[in-house]
Amino acid sequence: LMDGTTWFLLGLTLFAGAASPGPSLALVVRSALKGGRPAGLWVALAHGIGVWLYALAVVFGVAAVLLHLPSLMLVVQLIGVLFLMYLGTQMIRGGLAAGADNTENLTVQTAARSHGRYVTDGFLIVFLNPKILVFFLAVFSQFLTSAQSLQTQVAAATLAGFIDGLWYGLIATLVSLGSFGALLQRHRAKIDLFFGAALWVISLWILFRLLSDSPSI
Repeated sequence: LMDGTTWFLLGLTLFAGAASPGPSLALVVRSALKGGRPAGLWVALAHGIGVWLYALAVVFGVAAVLLHLPSLMLVVQLIGVLFLMYLGTQMIRGGLAAGADNTENLTVQTAARSHGRYVTDGFLIVFLNPKILVFFLAVFSQFLTSAQSLQTQVAAATLAGFIDGLWYGLIATLVSLGSFGALLQRHRAKIDLFFGAALWVISLWILFRLLSDSPSI
């Protein structure tokens, strides 16, 4: 079993990983602004489940096998780049549409999207991000030892998903909260444009790295 200190350090490490800014933060904020708190919470829940599954993959050794299949990893990374480009394009289009609308209505517009669509986006942004896989292989795995029971290791993986989902759920709640939410709503067009452009920059940077590092391209 892990002692209390190890659990605390694991939780702190997992929180640091979850709280680091990136495409996931952009998706949660944008979803909460467009579809309200429920939309952001659905994305947060799906994101936490995706992280939990990645952590379980490390526990059961699946992640190590995937890392040693460079061709498969490359395919996943390229699909991930395309997905980020898609999200970026959607955010930019939403920002331009909101800016052209130029209304003073601060009520959150109910997005014409099903809960399933938000869940899908939240899960895919995890699943198609190999950096999360690398994080769990390089960092999370350091807290696992052969002396631990399978139940302990699964509990550690569950903690990873719980902390991640809780963090992004908190973000979704804050984004849609009272005067702060109203302030963000007033600037939703600019926020969408900023995050959309950021996702495109991230996508192009990842693509450049992939093309530079892959000898077969």
